[in-house]
Amino acid sequence: MPEPAQINRSLSSIRTELEFLQASNVLSPPQMQSILAQLPQNGAPSSYIDPRYNPSAEKQFNPARVAQEAQDPKQPAHPAN
Repeated sequence: MPEPAQINRSLSSIRTELEFLQASNVLSPPQMQSILAQLPQNGAPSSYIDPRYNPSAEKQFNPARVAQEAQDPKQPAHPAN
């Protein structure tokens, strides 16, 4: 397993390269923020979880919510859509 100093050095290099890409207008500020949010802080494991792979109550099937949305013609669950 790599030493913490090696990991921190690698993370520092990644951040430096990302800053260069942002300064060169290759990365937009939102892209930069998204990437940095996924990197761990020095000496700590990353706590970032991609929302696409994190099951949350909001994304889970909820029959009551679908029934409620089916009453709204603007929702895809509405029979007219």
